[in-house]
Amino acid sequence: MASFSNNVKVTNFQLKSVEPMYSNQSWTGQRIIRSTGIQYYQIGLTLNFNPTSLGEVNAFLAQYSQGKPFTVTLGVAGVYHGQQTGALTATASAAKGTRVITTNSNQMAIGEMIQFSNHNKLYKIIDRTATSLTIFPVLQNTVQTSEMIRYDNLIVEAVLDPDNDYTMPVGSLMTLNLKATENIV
Repeated sequence: MASFSNNVKVTNFQLKSVEPMYSNQSWTGQRIIRSTGIQYYQIGLTLNFNPTSLGEVNAFLAQYSQGKPFTVTLGVAGVYHGQQTGALTATASAAKGTRVITTNSNQMAIGEMIQFSNHNKLYKIIDRTATSLTIFPVLQNTVQTSEMIRYDNLIVEAVLDPDNDYTMPVGSLMTLNLKATENIV
């Protein structure tokens, strides 16, 4: 996990969902909407630090600016706000490309994000029953029977974008804006 000491403050964290869609209206007036690619998240964050912490920021950049994935907490966006309590598990395996996950009894809220213990892709709940979740996008990896489903304190695994500008103004307070993209494995 890419965690910084208390000397480096992460601010202006932004999470943007990229959902390539195709929309067409037929001659009868019916609107047809289809996904044309994989959904992923783009991340923006600002590092604020004093010059004495430049070494810590440079160490982060040296380690991750060449495409190595890092994880970062979603902060408030990764905190669950629904009524589910206790462990949530898959009760049957679900193949890659599946949208419906069978679960133990759940009270998950529609619109909340989840992750599975075997991969860090973020999924959004778009429908549910008492024993299943329908997610968007479709599963990127297989989910096994009894696999834990995380719904609180979520993280995102990301890769720094190649077009980041690593120019740091030298002063009493230094600021560096970074962009990253969710690592889809």
